[in-house]
Amino acid sequence: MMKKITLVAAAIFGSTLSSQAQGVNGVTEIITDFGGFWQSSATTVSAVKPDNSHDLLAFTLNGVRYSTGVDDDLLTTKGISFTKARYQALPLNTISGALTGNTKVGLGEFFDGVRNGASSPTPRRDIPYYLRDGRNGLNLGTGVANVPAGTLDLNISQVTSGSIGDGIPDILVTQFADPSSSQDSYQFLDENGNVLGGTVTVTFTNIPTVGRWTADFYEASSSPMTLQSGFTQTDRDLRLWSADLLAFNIKLEDVSRIRKFRILLSGSSDLAFVAYNTASATFVNPPLPVQLTSFVGEAAPAHTNLTWQTAQELNSAAFEVEASSDGRTFRTVGKVAAAGTSAQAHTYRYQHAATGTGTRFYRLRQVDVDGSSTYSSVLALSVKGAANSAVRVVAAPNPFRTSLQLRLSATEALPTSGSVQLTTLAGQTVYQQNISSLLTQAVVELPQLPRLPAGVYMAQVVLDGHTTFLKVVRE
Repeated sequence: MMKKITLVAAAIFGSTLSSQAQGVNGVTEIITDFGGFWQSSATTVSAVKPDNSHDLLAFTLNGVRYSTGVDDDLLTTKGISFTKARYQALPLNTISGALTGNTKVGLGEFFDGVRNGASSPTPRRDIPYYLRDGRNGLNLGTGVANVPAGTLDLNISQVTSGSIGDGIPDILVTQFADPSSSQDSYQFLDENGNVLGGTVTVTFTNIPTVGRWTADFYEASSSPMTLQSGFTQTDRDLRLWSADLLAFNIKLEDVSRIRKFRILLSGSSDLAFVAYNTASATFVNPPLPVQLTSFVGEAAPAHTNLTWQTAQELNSAAFEVEASSDGRTFRTVGKVAAAGTSAQAHTYRYQHAATGTGTRFYRLRQVDVDGSSTYSSVLALSVKGAANSAVRVVAAPNPFRTSLQLRLSATEALPTSGSVQLTTLAGQTVYQQNISSLLTQAVVELPQLPRLPAGVYMAQVVLDGHTTFLKVVRE
């Protein structure tokens, strides 16, 4: 029933896409950033099953591996050969069908930070968001299953005629669950809704499985969404299909008239995103929904300093800061105005006057101009009395390359217990280590540190029960 379609339009030099050709034109390998680096193919399906957000870095079609432009440096670091390209998700225009009790929002099982259960509050109920989140909008760990029967239109414009038959994929569609026996069809339209060329129909059972993932499927027809029995921590297949513009029999003189890409939905379509090759069309995407890239803080005896960052924002009105002493019951303690609509990164800060020792819990409620809202993950910060907070820690060098040290500054004895955890900005753990046995000196080099992809990471350092969050950068 549930399937995810990643539409990759590949040039197949004038042939039409028949049901027999669909298997041939299916993507046979994908590479994502899950766990730092994840590679799976139709011939060797990885035993590792992604359970969180992960962005598509590359895919192989007809024996050629193409990058998506999300992280070409990581591919190079891993010794992966590829043809350089750039893909970006198309923005959702309209969905004609109404949500039903069978429509589900599929999220990586650990997307909400909760193992084998529903998060509180539940993830945001926002269909367009899950079809276009992640870097370049190419997040394979989120999507919508059983999109209602009807039509789904996506904006596209200024397609270049030179992209037809050039041997490079143009459009990308995903299938992330059970394809059953249903068929979906695809069309290109002009601004008046007229079909340009013909219609291509795909049976997804003919497309090879290139990987498996573990997901929760939230009921999307209710608000807030609910996680029902039987839809928690379930494994599903990943399939990607490619299509050539020539398969649609579009005349060269009609290419400039393309304005929409339409999916004729069977009622059991499972979409993560629909993407296009930016070299095939000159198209400016509107800003992505608000994406929180980091949320960190430092708890002092008399206050807490909170800092968060967004990559870009769409119709964002404000951030409400909520605090809790037990991690369950929250109250609003402050409000910070947001940037509205912006394609630039923004950093926000808030200081909360707080006293007492122990753990403090915080979360952000991001409010849009239309009143809708979504919550961040919960941030837990430990604080002790001033007399016991003598140990301070910094990461060095920062940025780092192959090794990373923790440098401790203590006016009294060094701590006796400690641990370190590194996570990506999406919350994915990439390194975890107990360092208690190494706390005999003020400089601790992190042992068994993997060769991480270049990027920004959050280090959670716990020393004698006191937690410090540090932002570190891998060059």
